[in-house]
Amino acid sequence: KIGGSTLTEGEKRRTILEDVALMRFVGIRSVIVHGGGKEINQLTEKLGKKVRFVDGLRHTDDESIGIVKMVLGKINSEVVGELENIDCKAIGITGKSGKLIMAKRKEALGFVGEIKAINTKVLLDLMEDGYTPVVQPIGMDEKGMAVNINADEAASAIAKALKAEKLIFLTNVPGLLEDEKDEKSLISLVTTHELKQKLKWSEIGGGMIPKTRGIIEAVESGVKSVHIIDGRKDHALLLEIFTDRGIGTMVVE
Repeated sequence: KIGGSTLTEGEKRRTILEDVALMRFVGIRSVIVHGGGKEINQLTEKLGKKVRFVDGLRHTDDESIGIVKMVLGKINSEVVGELENIDCKAIGITGKSGKLIMAKRKEALGFVGEIKAINTKVLLDLMEDGYTPVVQPIGMDEKGMAVNINADEAASAIAKALKAEKLIFLTNVPGLLEDEKDEKSLISLVTTHELKQKLKWSEIGGGMIPKTRGIIEAVESGVKSVHIIDGRKDHALLLEIFTDRGIGTMVVE
């Protein structure tokens, strides 16, 4: 999963996508799920609306869902275009495509969805045909309406459903930190039990809440390893996958 803040930096995004293309070339198939929070916030504020979050999830009203769809669609198109430009076949899809992400609305949050099912056939068919799927986290509820899905939760649910070897979060921090204000307080290895304790004692807050919950569920559901790494670092993906030590934080059961 590529975080929205990472995607806004052109050179960094290009390097990440070059890594994805190289991985595909050597036979490693991947699914990209992208966020867009930073740009969504900027456009929301530009239009004179207030940005609201509850437990790290964006409150999305009728007008806001239009903003979310517009921004995510723009980012999705740009990512696909850049991949194609470096000869990596890619297709951009939403969670509504082929009922990829079915969800139930969280009424208290407006047009925000809780994931209920993932249709892996859509992704598997695309990858079998040589494409890298680029997923924007818009799901579909039982009435066919678009709902905003937290990108971290979407990435975790897709990895879990695909029984992925690895789930990697590219963020704008070195990994999970003991002190969020100190980038040197990196936790290199953490267990799901330790993460549960941190959630219980409110040691994790904001946007890390849904990310952490998704990570715990993914690991406990069979994803072999989950990594939180710094997308600002040159070739972070390759360092994580092809070196013994890796970088960032690894989460194990």
